[in-house]
Amino acid sequence: MHYLSVDEVKELCQTSTYSLKNFISNPKTLFPYHLEKLFDEAEKGRISSDDIQSYFRLNQTKKSTISKEVNQLSNLSEGFPIKIPKFPHFRTAEHLYQCLKLDLSKGQEVFEKQLIIIDQTSGEGAKLIGDRKEEMRSYWYPSWLMNDWEMRDLPFNSYKEKHWEAKTEIVNTMWFVLLHKLGSNRKEFARVLLKSGAVHQSPIVEIANNKRNPDLFWGTKLERNNTLRGVNMMGKLLGRLRDMYRLELLLKKPSMDILKVAPPKTYTLIGSEVAFVDYND
Repeated sequence: MHYLSVDEVKELCQTSTYSLKNFISNPKTLFPYHLEKLFDEAEKGRISSDDIQSYFRLNQTKKSTISKEVNQLSNLSEGFPIKIPKFPHFRTAEHLYQCLKLDLSKGQEVFEKQLIIIDQTSGEGAKLIGDRKEEMRSYWYPSWLMNDWEMRDLPFNSYKEKHWEAKTEIVNTMWFVLLHKLGSNRKEFARVLLKSGAVHQSPIVEIANNKRNPDLFWGTKLERNNTLRGVNMMGKLLGRLRDMYRLELLLKKPSMDILKVAPPKTYTLIGSEVAFVDYND
């Protein structure tokens, strides 16, 4: 299942910088999504480079089409429902991720909270509900609680081993979600991944949705020097998934290991444990 070790997560947690000039000159070198954020910045004249500003202004009429296509990489994107046997379908990857944050040991109310998340009609809605600290935080697993309280303003170089273990659990939960997204939508989502820089292993980059308080762990933000900067963990995981899937395709294996999904820990959804799933079947 290719889950990450603590050392691998430490390596991925290095802040990365991606040049928009490279993207403009050759779009195959970089695959950012949530591009509508850059279109909005260009429309307001907030991009200092004339070339980059011109690119987004000239393509303003195509904003919706371009953004919709690249945003298929996003956890919030619809059209790739996750279908784990014996459970309700999860409309987006974000629905599943938010449900997996909730700890069964916190009581029967966890089931109700998961159902509320599942009932949301959009990935954004699921994220909004799942991240509501006043309502949900007391039901989170300890790793998410530690991440939100003790680790929130703590730089990586001040992390202790318990912090890295918590961060690794969070990252591996997201990896588990992405494996199910691929397995449930093998043709459709695999096509999206392979179109996103597979040949040259180009970086995939998430642009943070929230400009005022951007999540620079999962994504990046636009800097004044026209770069995208952040840890970009989501982009790195998507690139990793793409490259591993492509490698197995090239090996022409009759049964793909990446489609055999076992949880990295015990997860409970709606009162039942999530079991091993072989999407090769």
